[in-house]
Amino acid sequence: MRSSAPRILIPLLLSLVASVQSQTLVGASDGLYRMDGAARSVRLLAGTEVRKIVRAGDDYFFLTSRGVLQSRDLVSFQERNAGIPVKTVKTYAGGIKGFVIEVQELKDLEADPYDSATLVACTKDRVFLTRDSGLSWESIPSPATQPGMKAVAVTSRPELLVFASHAIKGPFVKAGAGAWLEIGGDLGRSDPAASADEVSDIVVEARADGPAVWAANSFLPRLYRYNFETRVFRAQYRGSEEFASFDSLSPRAGGLLFVTDGAVMRLDTDRGSVSVAAAETKAVTAAAALVGTQLEALYVPASASTPALNLCELWLASFRSDKPYRAAADGRHGIYLQTGFMVDPDSRAKYDALLTERGLDTVVVDLKDDHGRLRFEPKDPLVKAIGRTVNPLDVEAYVKEMKAKGRYLVARIVVFKDQRLYEHLGGAYAVWDGREGGPWRGYETETVEEPVPVPPGAPPSAAAPATVSVTRRKLNGEYWVDPYCEKVWEYNVAIAREIIARGFDEVQFDYIRFPTDGANLDDARYRWKDAGMDMESALMSFLSYARANIAAPISIDIYGANGWYRSGVRTGQDVELLARYVDAICPMFYPSHFEQGFMGFAPAERRPYRIYRLGTLRNSYISRKRVVVRPYVQAFYLNVRYDREYYSPAYVALEVDGVRDASNEGLLYWNNSGRYDDLPTIRTGPDRRMLPFGAPGGGAEAASASAPTKGILD
Repeated sequence: MRSSAPRILIPLLLSLVASVQSQTLVGASDGLYRMDGAARSVRLLAGTEVRKIVRAGDDYFFLTSRGVLQSRDLVSFQERNAGIPVKTVKTYAGGIKGFVIEVQELKDLEADPYDSATLVACTKDRVFLTRDSGLSWESIPSPATQPGMKAVAVTSRPELLVFASHAIKGPFVKAGAGAWLEIGGDLGRSDPAASADEVSDIVVEARADGPAVWAANSFLPRLYRYNFETRVFRAQYRGSEEFASFDSLSPRAGGLLFVTDGAVMRLDTDRGSVSVAAAETKAVTAAAALVGTQLEALYVPASASTPALNLCELWLASFRSDKPYRAAADGRHGIYLQTGFMVDPDSRAKYDALLTERGLDTVVVDLKDDHGRLRFEPKDPLVKAIGRTVNPLDVEAYVKEMKAKGRYLVARIVVFKDQRLYEHLGGAYAVWDGREGGPWRGYETETVEEPVPVPPGAPPSAAAPATVSVTRRKLNGEYWVDPYCEKVWEYNVAIAREIIARGFDEVQFDYIRFPTDGANLDDARYRWKDAGMDMESALMSFLSYARANIAAPISIDIYGANGWYRSGVRTGQDVELLARYVDAICPMFYPSHFEQGFMGFAPAERRPYRIYRLGTLRNSYISRKRVVVRPYVQAFYLNVRYDREYYSPAYVALEVDGVRDASNEGLLYWNNSGRYDDLPTIRTGPDRRMLPFGAPGGGAEAASASAPTKGILD
């Protein structure tokens, strides 16, 4: 029971909930609450995150961390998950492994407004339909082959229609047993040449003249209504902003409520205009104060004069972090350096001066590098028994020197790409080759023509030598260990724990993914994989173990595409899931690594700014703001088309401007060779946040004025 609502909000809340106040429900990160008076709440369900509340006839349905729960009396709660897949998360403590079975995370849950027994839900890669109030669920394949489902809706009028939204492929509709059909229309696009942007929510409104189907975008200020005749979405509202997140649609007579940053808004459907829904916004604020944890959902029953209010995704309107180490990771700006640069006194002094000159406070340095070599002398018995040290950093001396100058120290630990661990105990922890029966190495193949050997003593011939086609393998130089292996976790976490105990501020896990390259990728086998596990649950298991054993900020590096789209394709890097465990995510939004035309519309020289601004925002919102988004900024030249034409100091400064104009939670520069000669100056205020770049020496404008628009930094 909690009591902390501001008194000024009590009259507003009372007017909103009126006589049905006792049945006003609040979903939060730690359970379900009933508002008992305007200044008190009673917890009805504990230990379960309640993300959405759906009223269907006499039943309540809840989208939770335990899947779908149902209740009629709000006293007893039943799981309604028959037919919904589960995920196995491996635990490891005291050398003993165990297993936790979770219902696979549900992205959405909606009820048919015409038939209270019909509901639809979705996971990242499937849609589920029930016609018996969740007692059983029919599995429907996703309209796309890759993961990325976001929203679903269902209506039984004029026929059974299921709507679905995919993060990359866009919205779809399915009639009865028919195939998925792509929904077209004037859908928003961040890149005019790309596919339609993600649809965040779809909702069916029951009306006297038939159903109305509404939709919104996750990353653009757009609201739509479905045209049943033409099967397209038509825009009802287009904002002018390049980025905005609209979600949780709730129809009203002559209007449509939706949730966005810091507020509940109302669309006037007659005028096509939006305004703040003041009473609903203040109700959300009061509910957040009552529960004191992260507010997720709010349900206010209908009164004689007001329809029911049902809102979710309320982290948008009222965000609260529950991570004790997140604040320490916020607002950090720095560079990555190979360890040798910090071992050598001269280069250490050079880079220290650069940090001061450019307004940076953070250094990321390898403590276990890309080859699995330790770059410090370990003390932990496990680490000493396995690790091989090369050109070590004097950790204590380094920490003392850097701390005296106010530096924030991040230890980069390459996790699942590790030659030393791959070779340990004869390959016991290596990814295995199912075809050849040994440790797996990725390779590419090439076919060449070679002359047929001439037999000894054969007479000379004037004819061209005969040739034969020969296929050769070219190993890619990477050595991968099994991400499912708890012994691999234990070793890496032991390194992290030791380096934190010896003075580093944060650990940064890189290569926290599965291998992605090699013509023989399908031959890779994972012998430590337990029943019910998949790529995502392997990374979840490792990070859960790491989080339980590391008392410091944890950051992870991910592919830029996995920060841009709600999809962990090929790698297991699902931002929504991984954000549970870590404090910061460092997406690599390198323009050189995207398709060269991606976000390249005119003016093309602004492409680095667009990618970093929108990418940073998208990553932040996909993670539901639970993590600091601290991108790696491309401070290197790659010989690709766009870089050949545009790479320069201005290119780098535009990336920095993009991060600053997004969530503005910090950044890191990456140049593997340590060439950081032309970085923009970052000016920070007392809270370590970047300030506007108007001053000399700072920002893209200054860089553009002092450097050519085309060129090569390194």
